[in-house]
Amino acid sequence: MGMGVYEKLGVRRVINASGTMTHLGGSIPDPKVMDAMKEASQSFVIMAELLLKSGEYIAEVTGAEAGLVTSGSHGALVLGAAACMMRGSGLEKFEIHPVERLNLDGEWREIIQRLPDTSWTRNEFIIQKAHRNPYDHAFKAAGGKLVVIGTEDKCTEEDLRDAITEKTVAIAFTARREDVGLPLKRIVEIAHEYDVPVIVDAADELPPRANLGRFISEGADLVAFSGGKHIGGPNDTGILCGRRDLIKLAMLQSSPYRGIGRGMKVDRTQIMGLITALRLWLERDEEDEFKEWERKAEWISKELEKVPKILSSKVVRDVRRKRVQVHIAIDERKDCTAVDIVFNLRKGDPSIWVNYLGSNEIEINPTMLKDGEEKMVVTSIRKILTSSISTS
Repeated sequence: MGMGVYEKLGVRRVINASGTMTHLGGSIPDPKVMDAMKEASQSFVIMAELLLKSGEYIAEVTGAEAGLVTSGSHGALVLGAAACMMRGSGLEKFEIHPVERLNLDGEWREIIQRLPDTSWTRNEFIIQKAHRNPYDHAFKAAGGKLVVIGTEDKCTEEDLRDAITEKTVAIAFTARREDVGLPLKRIVEIAHEYDVPVIVDAADELPPRANLGRFISEGADLVAFSGGKHIGGPNDTGILCGRRDLIKLAMLQSSPYRGIGRGMKVDRTQIMGLITALRLWLERDEEDEFKEWERKAEWISKELEKVPKILSSKVVRDVRRKRVQVHIAIDERKDCTAVDIVFNLRKGDPSIWVNYLGSNEIEINPTMLKDGEEKMVVTSIRKILTSSISTS
């Protein structure tokens, strides 16, 4: 049921006990999201007008001056980085008129297509070492250069001030690591002394719902969110929100224009899918949703405590961030390790994905489990461990 299109290709269904992972499809959209996408597909629209109007809604719900639907949060970071580097290029004078033909030849085309060449502009993005992550490549993809400051667990105001030069174009901040290093509010205060914008990567920072507007309220100039995680939009959508002048420059670097983000375009169906998902997400009761995740996590933990070779099974909560997981420690003294469990689960049909935490621990994230799938996860783990005991 519901797997016909995948079965025809020989693709297995996944039971997702890993979370809102892009490599597993992100999330499962509400049927109303799919209905909106289907309706959107039946009409042509002026894409620039759709981007502007959807951006107005994003601005309304985030408290930002403007917004833009992007191709994922990584695409949002690339466009945000490009926008910062385009400051002072003259592109600010270009007027967006959706009803006019997008004739960007001549001087405008030359300006809009300068990136990734940055020999003419500031191109250094300062980032705290503790905030480094695989996705900060987005700043380099736009043509920028990373300047890393501080240590793995510390960064001072002096470190930041010493790094700001005439080549500094922006400061990158990773919200997932906000408890380490300089806080966002202080970074914003220092950055704005030098007229340097701050870009926040908040890809996986929803929930809690308060985060949708928190980084803007703390002074960030641009904020990037994923649209395909807990919001429940298409997996390849994202949100960029922030200052009106920077969002305009970001839009002019994207489709339907011809800048560095031309290939990162989003279709009309994706835009309407994301906007619909965002509306639905804002209507949901996040406390009830969190309690349901807790219920599944507690059931999983109690059931796995009964399984031989499991040393401990505990529910780990972060109430502030609305996160809950089950951490399981495996007795590896025999022939079945935590890694063995992870890969044996993945090899099945359906393929079950849990997270490997290192050493002898695995993690089960209940947030993307459909009702009843938690039982399949427990049954499969029990089967693997029981089989291991009987053959050892």
